[in-house]
Amino acid sequence: MFTLGTAILGEEPCEAFSGPTGLGALEMERRLTDRITEFELANGLHFIVMERHNAPIVSVHTYANVGAFDEVSGQTGIAHLLEHMAFKGSVRLGTKDYQREAALLNSVDEAFYAFWEAHEAGQATRAKQLYEQLQALEARAGQLVEPNAFGSLLQRSGAVGLNATTSHDATKYFMSLPANKLELWFALEAERFRAPVFRELYSEKRVVAEERRSRIDATPLGRFQEAFLGAALANNYARPVIGYERDVAALGRREVEAFFRRHYGPRNLVITVVGDTTPEQVRNLAEKYFGGWRQEVLPSAAPCATEALARPTQGALELQQAARAGPAVMQAFYRPSVASADAPIFDVISDILSTGRTARFNANLVQRGVAYTANAVSSYPGDKHSCAMLLYALPISGVGLPAMEQALWDQLSGLADTGPTQRELLRIKKAAKVTLVDALRSNSGMASALAAYHVLTGSWQSLLKESAIVEQLTPEDVRAVAARTFTQDNCFKGLVLPLKA
Repeated sequence: MFTLGTAILGEEPCEAFSGPTGLGALEMERRLTDRITEFELANGLHFIVMERHNAPIVSVHTYANVGAFDEVSGQTGIAHLLEHMAFKGSVRLGTKDYQREAALLNSVDEAFYAFWEAHEAGQATRAKQLYEQLQALEARAGQLVEPNAFGSLLQRSGAVGLNATTSHDATKYFMSLPANKLELWFALEAERFRAPVFRELYSEKRVVAEERRSRIDATPLGRFQEAFLGAALANNYARPVIGYERDVAALGRREVEAFFRRHYGPRNLVITVVGDTTPEQVRNLAEKYFGGWRQEVLPSAAPCATEALARPTQGALELQQAARAGPAVMQAFYRPSVASADAPIFDVISDILSTGRTARFNANLVQRGVAYTANAVSSYPGDKHSCAMLLYALPISGVGLPAMEQALWDQLSGLADTGPTQRELLRIKKAAKVTLVDALRSNSGMASALAAYHVLTGSWQSLLKESAIVEQLTPEDVRAVAARTFTQDNCFKGLVLPLKA
């Protein structure tokens, strides 16, 4: 997990961490502790503030502890759809006349549910009529909407990097903006979570449907990856974040609002503010804009170290399917969640295998003409719950799939038998420290890392503790985890077959 902080880059350097990477863990911890303050409102909303006064900028990150893993069967894709809807404004923002709009939105909902009922009943003519009615009502409601009012107001005020992402584990909302606009951000962020209006829902579903076509249906490996996840994993990681096409088509505003009420309360959010501010300013704004929020939502379960592996108990541990990306090999090795003491070692193993020019996959497979590319992903598709370590290789022309599989196994067996060399481990330790320092230099990267570590490990300080754990690892520590993980009965094999001409 020590790579989390580098997901978002590109901020001004921090004077405390702009020098060499030779700072020890204790010194890093002291410097961070001096700058970081935590507090929690009476409603359970947790804030983490890191002061940096070298530029008049703040990065803000709202971490919603809910993702696709939390969806119920038949409603896949709802967490991702709700991320889209969070930019649609509120009762006061994004509308020209909310009373008229609210009445029209109710009519839109009634038309949608009537259409879907007719569609499911096979009443084609009635479904067509109701769909035309739905579109007409959407158009009338749309005349009362101020498009992108939320984003436009922030961007006019200097916000950059305004975006959000949904994964299996979480939904994250983030941006950077001038420090003197922090109160504006607080007002708008509270508005969209305390009084959201899920307007333009059905047109946004069409946007999501197109996104699914471009990301899954139209990509060479998209369909195979979806099938691979579905077959390889026995928990909710088996389902795509973007959702199944039919599930998303069936979603209406009732389902979206119910999911929001169930998961988007103050006890399930963490907000980090990094930059030119003070804990006192943030606390005052937090109390002013979020203090009165009393929506009762139970916090999502924390990661569990004893959760059963996501290995299926029935069926063959293999999938073969033709795709435009073929031939290729995928191997999923079952591993515990981020709560496991071994979690940092899986990151180390992934780096030994595929990060950098001298990594084993590159040196022994790519440079020797066995594979065009070969990669390892330490946690797939998330790490809050039991998941998989994923390996992927694309053999060069003339190397068959069995030979490619064997070449991968040879690399894994070597690591499981003798572990990494001291030189390999030293390279990874140095790279881990550089990665951490890079994250510390970035306001937005730091805001992301602080929130994620707080939610997934219980404390932002795990960011440093994990680095210290990696620093103390021995080759035998790595070898032992590799030996337990890389076994035939712990592997789900995926073979991407070439399409027949």
